Formats: sequence, C-alpha cells, structure tokens
Amino acid sequence: MKSHGFRFLALLGCLAVLTQEGLPKQPNVVLIITDDQGYSDVGFNGNPYLDTPVLDRFAEGATVFDQFYACPVCSPTRASLMTGRSALKTGVIDTQEGRSILRPNEVTIAEALKEAGYRTGMFGKWHLGDNAPARPIDQGFDYSLTHVGGMIGAPYSPLGRDNYFDAPLLENGVEREFEGYCVDVFTDAAVDFIEENATRSTGSGQVPPFFVYWAPNTPHHPLTVSDAYADPYRKAGLSEETARFYGMITNIDDNFGRLLGAIEKAGETEHTLFIFLGDNGTSSLHKQSDLWESGLRGRKTYVYENGIRVPAFIKLPGAKEQGRRLDQVGSVEDLMPTILEVCEVPFPKSVAFDGKSLLPLLTGSKADWPERTFYDQFHRGVEPIKYRNIAVRSGDYKLVQAVGRGIEPYSLETAKFELFDLSSDPLETDDLAKRRPEVVERLKKRYDSWFEDAMDSGFEPVRTWVGSERENPVLLSRQDWKGGGLFDGDNGVYDLDVKTAGTYRITCRWSEILNATHPVTMKIGGNVFTNEILYAESECRFDEIELEAGPCSFEAFVEIDGKPNGFRFVEIEKL
Repeated sequence: MKSHGFRFLALLGCLAVLTQEGLPKQPNVVLIITDDQGYSDVGFNGNPYLDTPVLDRFAEGATVFDQFYACPVCSPTRASLMTGRSALKTGVIDTQEGRSILRPNEVTIAEALKEAGYRTGMFGKWHLGDNAPARPIDQGFDYSLTHVGGMIGAPYSPLGRDNYFDAPLLENGVEREFEGYCVDVFTDAAVDFIEENATRSTGSGQVPPFFVYWAPNTPHHPLTVSDAYADPYRKAGLSEETARFYGMITNIDDNFGRLLGAIEKAGETEHTLFIFLGDNGTSSLHKQSDLWESGLRGRKTYVYENGIRVPAFIKLPGAKEQGRRLDQVGSVEDLMPTILEVCEVPFPKSVAFDGKSLLPLLTGSKADWPERTFYDQFHRGVEPIKYRNIAVRSGDYKLVQAVGRGIEPYSLETAKFELFDLSSDPLETDDLAKRRPEVVERLKKRYDSWFEDAMDSGFEPVRTWVGSERENPVLLSRQDWKGGGLFDGDNGVYDLDVKTAGTYRITCRWSEILNATHPVTMKIGGNVFTNEILYAESECRFDEIELEAGPCSFEAFVEIDGKPNGFRFVEIEKL
C-alpha cells in the first residue's frame, strides 16, 4: 500500500446531509462508467427510441448534469476519473502503444477509499494497464474482474474466445473462463461482492463501507448482444447497427437494475452515493442516419460537443428531493474530489487535483461557484503535440482546433482555430474566431499554460514488470507494444522492467499455425536470439534465457515476405 499522507477537509456544506440519523459516517460509493455511450444515448436526455427505464427513473431522483465533459476516448477519461487529474499529467494520452498505462505513483480513488477502511471492487473495463504495476489490484482494488486491453474481441483478446459470450476474463489478474454475456458476468460478480461485504464487520461491529466501480465494456463495438435485446429495435425499423447498439444499452439498464436490487437487499440504498457517466461521445463506428444524436456535432475521438459531452448524474446518500437538472459545467476530473468530500475521506497531500468537488452544486449552495476552464486533447502517438485536436472551454466560449484527430495528419500550417459561444450556439455551427480574435488569443494562452504544465510531468513509458512477486508469469499482448498496429502482420516493441535477475522461459504465441520454415527472432535490449517454430505449432518457446535486472526493450517476430510479424501474445516466466 502506498503511503500518501492524508489531510482532512472541512465539510461545511455537506455535514447536515451526511450525518442524518441512520446514515453511516462514510457512505458506500457506486461509480458507473459505460463505454461509448454518448450524451444522446440515454432516455433521460431525450432519446425517443431507447428503452432505459431504470436509468431514467433513477435520474428523476438524482442531479443530472446537462453539460458534463469527458475525454474524446476511453483510457484518458478513465485515468482522469481514477485520479482527479488531467489525463495528460498522468501520462495516459492514448488507448494503445503503452500510452494507456496509469503510472503506479498516481493516487487512485480506490487507494484513498481503501486507506479509509473501504472494501473496493472493480467490475468491467479497466484499460489502464493489464500487467503489474498497473492492474486494478495494484492500484487499490481488493477485487477485480476485468478483460484484457480496451475491448473483448480485439486482436489482443485471448485466443479462440473473441466473443462477448463465455469470454475468458481476468479475476484478480488471473485468467479464468466464465459462462454468459460479459456484462451479466460483471454484474454477477458485483452483486456477489455487495452480498459478501454485508457479512463482514469492522472492529466496532459495523459493516465496512464498499466502493463498487462498475464499468461495463458496452456499448463499445463489436456490437454483440443477444437477439432478445436487439429485436425490439429491429422491429421498430432501426438499422441493424443501431438495433444492436441500443440493445446493448438496454442490457446495461437491466444490469443497473440488478445492481440496485442487490444494494436494496443489503439495506444500503439510502447509505450509498451513486454516480453514472459515459466515457466519451457516441461511438464513431455508426454510419447509419437513424442513430439519434441531439444534433450535437462530432463523435467519439472528436473534441466537438458530441465527442466529449457525456450523460451524467449523481445521487447523494439519503437524497429525498426530486431530481434536478443543472446547466453548470462538470468534468470527469471532478469526480474523485467529489467522492472524497462526500465520504469525508481526506484528500491526498501529495496530489494537486485538477478537478473540483461538485458538492456545492449537488447541495444547492452555488453562491461562490467560479467560472472554470476545461481542456481536452486527443491524438495517436507516444507524446502530445501542441494544439493537435484540442478544445478549451471557459464560460460559454469554446475554442476548438480539430485537425489531427486520431492518426489524421497535422501541422501548424493545417491547424484551424474555431470559436463558438455555446450559450447561443450549442451545435457549434457559427465560428466566431474572426469576429472575436481577442477571445481566441486569451483561450490559446490558457491552453499554452495548461499544456506546459502537463508536459512538466514527462512522458517516460510505464514499464511492465517481469519477474516480480506480484505477477509471474507475465502475459504481454499487442495492447501495450509501441510502434505497430494491433493486427496480424504488425509488430511492436515493449518497454519492460526486469525486477529479478535470473533464468526465464519466454513463449511466443501466434494467432494461427505458421509455416515451420519461418525462424523466430527475439530481441532483448542489445541481445538477439533465434529459434524455430515447431511443425504445425502456433507457438515458439525459448528456454533458459538469462535476464539481468533493470529496464530493457523487448520484441519478438517472424519475418514473412520481408516484413516482421509480431506475435499475438508473449509469456515471460521466471523459472
């Protein structure tokens, strides 16, 4: 456990709420983040096609944020959510190439709550590191059930099981097979966690508070869901793509209902803080025109509103009043400080949050609520590039430079700065940049300071540990290699940290049987090893490889038609 040195907050505005008779001093926390469910992809934001009755009813008694921001893609959002800090400052700037791994010295919500006596469990998509030192169980979670990388069904998923049904999952870092639809399985585990927690007691005889981080990996593609969920939308005349997408969201709604049922059965409903949000805008996969999008501009990966505005609500423990809808702006970075303040858990002394506790907005004491500035940036690569696909919002003004999204080419010469007044132009159709150049320059200067501050943290890679007591063997997937894509025919290099010198066995596994005439080349630091793939085999094993302790680079490939082809998995085991 990291030693962070905590300090306590004065909870002036919330004590009356949190110390009502019958409420615990520290409420439970249920934090829900869905995958590729944008602002328009819930009934409570006006979608006329979606069937989300549980979420909609719950939102009626919660505080709904009409303007809540996340990052344009999932890993940066999850890094900000877990730390209360800008994703760039945590080093998480992409979803692959080792740039989705959370630094081990970052303090997470789970670590802060665990130190305060909470039992902590995560269920679903992590996407902040599959190996030590960055797994959920390395970052404060007592229990975790997750999957490899950013999605099930990707080229780094376990061999032979690339489906959302009966998929192998990682339970506390160890692969196990489970039966059923993945989101149902994650919910089963969360329900078990809540029920098991009710049987525990602290030294005072009280049941410990729990933190449930429920993060379904849907409705992210591949669009896999049972016909029972998709058929109603097909019958309504929606396209196959939209029917599956909406069916996955209805499945989330049903599972949210199961989660609520378990909390009610445990007698903890009134003692629980609930937070729900999406991780980025609507999936960019959808090409059909029948996806309802509120008229907002952009999609996932964009810094226009539909790429970064997400559905969000918060319900305080014991809240009895009817729900409210706020037009004040909130951000994913605000959630860790909000959770800690509501739970009366001290802020880490070593951390300067970029977010701000939303408790004054949630309790109605908004008199001193300041105007704030929010920043977003996303593109592929191992380091951020200034002005590339960025947005800055201050008050109602929003500066956008959208060139360079993803792998799209970018240069200062191709950059185009746009300015919108979201109070009168929420759809971002009227560019004011030429009419209000002084506002453009003011927001650019704020971005410059923010970017320089983020760059001060550096962008050294988080190296995967091998030969450690925490994890042996270690399974490397294409998720974290640098310099290549994710598919057969691609190749990349891993950044490793050998924790213990000694003898290792290294096994390279392909996704299909290879021609035995292709030799395998393995490079570790400056050393090169070669071996053969046995006839009709899809793996190659190097026995008794001596590794020195310390950082090193690693790659292994077969050369086909003059091109290096990396393996789907590499297992490194200290003997």
